Amino acid sequence: MSAPKLTEATIRRLASDRSFSRGEEYYNSGAVSDLVRRGNSLQAQVEGSQYEPYNVAVELDAGGVAWASCTCPYEFGGYCKHIVAVLLTYIREPDRVIERRQASELLAGLRQDELLELLTRLLSEHPRLIDWIEMQLAARAAVPSPDAAAGPRQRHALIDPSSFRRQAQSVMTDSSRDYWAGNSVVDEMRKLADQARPFIEAGDGRNALLILEAITSTYIDYWTEFDDSDGDLSDFFEELGKLFAEAILSADLSPEERKEWVERLWAWQEELKDYGPDREFCVAVTAAEQGWDYPPLQRVMQGHIGERIWEEEVPPWYACGLTELRLDVLERQGKVNEYLNLARAEHQTVKYATMLVKLGRSREAMEYALEHLVVSDQALALAKFLREHNLPIDALRIAEYGLMLGGVKNNLARWLRDFAVEMGRTDLALEAARAAFADNTSLEDYLAVQAIAEEEWPAIKPELLELIAASRHHGSGKVDIYLHEGMIDEAIKEADRSYTSYIAVERVIDAVWQTHPDWVIQQCRRHAESIMDEGKSKYYHRAVHWLEKARRSYLASGRADEWSKYLEGLIAQHARKRALRSALEGLRR
Repeated sequence: MSAPKLTEATIRRLASDRSFSRGEEYYNSGAVSDLVRRGNSLQAQVEGSQYEPYNVAVELDAGGVAWASCTCPYEFGGYCKHIVAVLLTYIREPDRVIERRQASELLAGLRQDELLELLTRLLSEHPRLIDWIEMQLAARAAVPSPDAAAGPRQRHALIDPSSFRRQAQSVMTDSSRDYWAGNSVVDEMRKLADQARPFIEAGDGRNALLILEAITSTYIDYWTEFDDSDGDLSDFFEELGKLFAEAILSADLSPEERKEWVERLWAWQEELKDYGPDREFCVAVTAAEQGWDYPPLQRVMQGHIGERIWEEEVPPWYACGLTELRLDVLERQGKVNEYLNLARAEHQTVKYATMLVKLGRSREAMEYALEHLVVSDQALALAKFLREHNLPIDALRIAEYGLMLGGVKNNLARWLRDFAVEMGRTDLALEAARAAFADNTSLEDYLAVQAIAEEEWPAIKPELLELIAASRHHGSGKVDIYLHEGMIDEAIKEADRSYTSYIAVERVIDAVWQTHPDWVIQQCRRHAESIMDEGKSKYYHRAVHWLEKARRSYLASGRADEWSKYLEGLIAQHARKRALRSALEGLRR
């Protein structure tokens, strides 16, 4: 099987500069082991700060990475250093990847009796899986077929939620998980909660509520037994709140039933208050309180666009999210007029325009969007939708208009750049490429401008270099561009800034170790000595890495004796640090 396309540039975009830098350190130290690929799935172990290695799972797709997870507690934006280390190993050392067949391939040739025997043996060795299978069978039996769901609303048999409750208890009470396993617990509980999604989409909100109630009540009983310093465990309540809201809106509940759900949701919310979460079920409570017969909502859906749904001068924080859930339910129910009226009244410009396109009213959609779009992300969402619906000219127009709107424009500009090239609109592609670079001064965006500009590049290049000189971006983009252009002094000046990442500094060092040995030696000694002097034993390998680079410049500049004297001084200074002393002695060779 051919490997999905994945580049280092993609990995950089998925992680913060610090996570990428640390991930490369882990990669260089050989922390990644047992890297296995099955189809588009990667699994590996990465040595970290705990005795047991962290488990990393990655799902690849045509665009690079579909999703990735790690059992470490990191939750600060982007992928963690362990995921970065695995991805770098995958692209830089493909020979280390162990190729194995996918489960579907392994089982494809077995007869039914052989599959049954294999499954029975698996369940006897892992009895916890029986609850999972029972839960899957219950869900399959209860969800109506696509044909049935598309027809008139039908009465659904209620499922037995006990299998879902047992599975949730199994996840939350698994003795193999320790106090720090919060992330993995949330991942497993999220998979369970996702079992309610097919019921919601089939209009069977009652069964979805049974599933969610079984999962949530169990989760509330046990979630405080795990570390939540990263907020992952408490954030999951907000996800549950949105699922409850959509399930309530999808169920034909009586006023009495809705009142019962309001009381139950508020009871959960009150129980959570002492631990921090204090508003996670608000959207579900409001969905139950208002239902579909709330008078202001009814008037708006009937076409009174000027009416206010919310009594407050400033709508509550969850108002936009609740409106989006209502629109999703209305669309599934085929209530087009109500959908359009609500979307327009609540300023849901993208949803309003996309529905018009689905109805064959693309010209009306364009006129409305060009008048009401506010930020570039809205324009990108609509442009992608128009392209998917075979309206490429309209997609280009909306995306071009989005460049003039507020918000971060890098994602929109990159998308428009590539699409405009595909459509033969070089002028528009160049405009978008420059906008992408202005928003994120990276080497990738810089080279994209150069490739599109062609003969115009000599005139454009000085403008871009002036732009990055004035930029306050603290990433490695400036260093990469300066090195690419051979502007060594500028690269060194940027590397000297305190906020420049280790990885950017190393790139400069690797570029100038022969021509600027004094600067390289000073940088390498500073980084290495900081680690050694502070006794950061788990980073000693990194200190040695810096010293190896210093040695290279010492020797290249004919200063072998000076290097030896410096090294012997370090060995004497850190003689009592056994692990470090041994590593330093290895540098004598």
